[in-house]
Amino acid sequence: MTIPFAPVLAEASKTSIEPLFGNQWLALLAILAGVIVFMLAVAAVGRWLASTHPDEPPKPVAPVVEIAKSDEPSVEIFAAIAAAIAVTLGKKARIASINPVAEPATESSRLQWSMEGRRQIYSSHKVR
Repeated sequence: MTIPFAPVLAEASKTSIEPLFGNQWLALLAILAGVIVFMLAVAAVGRWLASTHPDEPPKPVAPVVEIAKSDEPSVEIFAAIAAAIAVTLGKKARIASINPVAEPATESSRLQWSMEGRRQIYSSHKVR
């Protein structure tokens, strides 16, 4: 079986290939300098685009707050909640609803914390 490019390959192996600038370190330095110039050009274009195309400030949207309470609030409690929301989120905020939510039992919350602690302990051990 003959290789069609065998004479070309044999001839190429006889000649030594010279580095780009006569020295491989100068060639590496030239390539790195080119990369740095390219990075600076990209940064300059990015800064120019950022200065000519400023972001529009987002339009403020009145947040909707849902508050859960264990029993129906009285008028005074509703006024206190409304005042706290107005001070915290602004005058345009509105309360969508106040829904009663049952508090979790103390025993179930303790059980959840103890299960998480056990999970962390078991996951820290090596499996043999």
